[in-house]
Amino acid sequence: MSLPYDKTVRATVINGGLIPCRMCALPQFVVDIMASCVGCRRCEKVCPSHQHGGCSPWLSMIAKDPNTVSCIGCGKCSEVCRHTNPKRAMMYLKAEKLGLQVPDVFTRHGFVLPPASDEWREGLLEMKRGDDVYLIPGCIVNGKLPYLKYAAHRAFEVLGVGMSELPGNTCCMYPLPLRSMGECERDSYKYRMRANAKGRDMVTLCSGCTIELGLSAVHAPNICTYLSKYLDRIRALPGVDLRVAIEPGCASERYMSDFEAIVRATGATPIGNKYGCCGKAIEGINSKLMAERQAECQGADAIILGCPNCQVFYDNVPDGIPVLNLAELIALAAGDRETQRFHRLKLRE
Repeated sequence: MSLPYDKTVRATVINGGLIPCRMCALPQFVVDIMASCVGCRRCEKVCPSHQHGGCSPWLSMIAKDPNTVSCIGCGKCSEVCRHTNPKRAMMYLKAEKLGLQVPDVFTRHGFVLPPASDEWREGLLEMKRGDDVYLIPGCIVNGKLPYLKYAAHRAFEVLGVGMSELPGNTCCMYPLPLRSMGECERDSYKYRMRANAKGRDMVTLCSGCTIELGLSAVHAPNICTYLSKYLDRIRALPGVDLRVAIEPGCASERYMSDFEAIVRATGATPIGNKYGCCGKAIEGINSKLMAERQAECQGADAIILGCPNCQVFYDNVPDGIPVLNLAELIALAAGDRETQRFHRLKLRE
């Protein structure tokens, strides 16, 4: 499933110089992205990894950074770049440097993580199927946080919106190992999900999924933008009395106004914290960034998250602040706190 490029090292013109570039894994569009870098280094100033001794987006773009594998994938570099798309190039550079290939589990299940067993469903209310919208849960939810499927169904149900899981849903095709596939093949998985929806609305629990699908013109808004249409219904729920910090996650920051509007509609009071990247699993970077996040959230009863991947890390911070996914917050506002038993850090009763 690797791309059919010659397994040789060829010289590529980048910033006016000849830079060796291993073309066996880098599609031409990635080389073009790198060649478009003008060296302004705006990307370095906003890169959380670079600020803590990790990678340099600029050096990665000119093929001179040995720390490209420390890229978090937050996309801050591309948000400020006026000329090209550093994040997209770095995803391929990182995958190449790590020698990643399509995992067997993807071939078997369509996800880069093994699916969770169905034991988590025991003791929960039945998830009623609805016809209004399809859910695309994503790899992290499907494999590590399946209880968020329940939370999403309950959140939509209490607002009078029927939900079902999208038949035949797969990975959104963002994860690094899938960069070894051709672009047309990656697109085919996205188009198949759109076809399976048969014109019905689709929503995601992960903004990264929304963005990746959108790159192939597959419209699947994130839960926060979709539910922002139902603020009056959310306000009509019994509500919660919580002081909360908001950490939307890197990909969800662009939806912050919708995110905060939903949080306030539940009755929760945001403390007005700064927010940023969790650091994911990048060794040497994650602990520093998570320490920053925990410090800026002090005084909150809970941290409201918009990213399932963030939830994995936040919920495992020793003596950390309890967390709630946005869908869990809405379910809680309706009186359903069942998913708390799946958390390591639990809300106080």
